[in-house]
Amino acid sequence: MAREPIRANAPVETVPYLQSVIPPNRLDYLVEICRAALRRCPGHVVEIGVYRGGSLSRLAEVVAEVCPAYRAIGIDTFAGHPYSDGHSVHPQGKYADVDMRQLAGRLAGQPQGRLIELHAGLVETLLPDLALKDVAFAHVDCDLYLPVRFCAQHLPAVMKAGGTIFFDDYGHEHCPGATRAVSEVFAENRLHQVSMPDDGTCWSCYLRLD
Repeated sequence: MAREPIRANAPVETVPYLQSVIPPNRLDYLVEICRAALRRCPGHVVEIGVYRGGSLSRLAEVVAEVCPAYRAIGIDTFAGHPYSDGHSVHPQGKYADVDMRQLAGRLAGQPQGRLIELHAGLVETLLPDLALKDVAFAHVDCDLYLPVRFCAQHLPAVMKAGGTIFFDDYGHEHCPGATRAVSEVFAENRLHQVSMPDDGTCWSCYLRLD
């Protein structure tokens, strides 16, 4: 029997802890891009936009598999969107239904939990204060113009040559601000657009920092 396509253009309002709003096929693709980046240049993984930890947990599994001397670092307000771009799908406060302490406990209970650290606050404030270096893979899933643009401008400075930045929302109809932010910072010919033939969707992109 043919597998039903996984359509994911409808807004996702919530998921259980340690699950992701990213559809399973796209999450698997993200994990493989991360694995390739870490094999090419071992280093830390950073995720901006953690929500309930589903994708961060999977990315931490890759760190544990490929380069367990490094960490998986999650950055989020853990209080929902701090502002809005004006799009109805992403109002201020969306994704506020997460308790950071409960999430941290669930992540710590995973085999890869020892490699995960969480930081709460605006990425615009936290990223400079964390003084990161040796980042090999970054997953930017902020939905909104301001944090995505900040990440696009500042992440390359903390990343290793050969590392990868994956912008989850680039090209998504619900995240026009995120798309605009990436396009303003990077030339389009540097971006690898993610198209999924099994469900016909075409959003997300990644950038190799060679």
